[in-house]
Amino acid sequence: MRQILIKSLVGSGLALSALTLGAQQYNPQQYPPRSDYYRSDRDFDRNTLIDRVRDDLNYAQSRAYWGDRWRIARAKDSLNEFQSRMNSGDYDRRDLDMAINTMQRLVDNNNLPSRVEQNLSNDVNRLRDLQYRMGG
Repeated sequence: MRQILIKSLVGSGLALSALTLGAQQYNPQQYPPRSDYYRSDRDFDRNTLIDRVRDDLNYAQSRAYWGDRWRIARAKDSLNEFQSRMNSGDYDRRDLDMAINTMQRLVDNNNLPSRVEQNLSNDVNRLRDLQYRMGG
């Protein structure tokens, strides 16, 4: 009887410790910190940057009202035009200027939440940096 009691106490102790150790397992963040989101911009991969700007525009469009949606659609069109010409090897500074100016007008005249507006403003600055790096 005593042996059964000892075995059951040891077994239940091991089971309890296994459950508590499992609860303390390290759980990494679900989303990377904001600084990691922009880390590859140091390498300045143009298409990655433009894709990120487009993602921010898509997010803004999901939060926008009618007038802002129209401006966002124009900004996306000018960004797509620039990217398609750049990828075909026909870089034209005017296309990038148009994309930057359209984005800047969107940032200046909108009814978007402040965080969305700040993301778009940061995107305008990144596009200007791209313009500088591309020799414009």
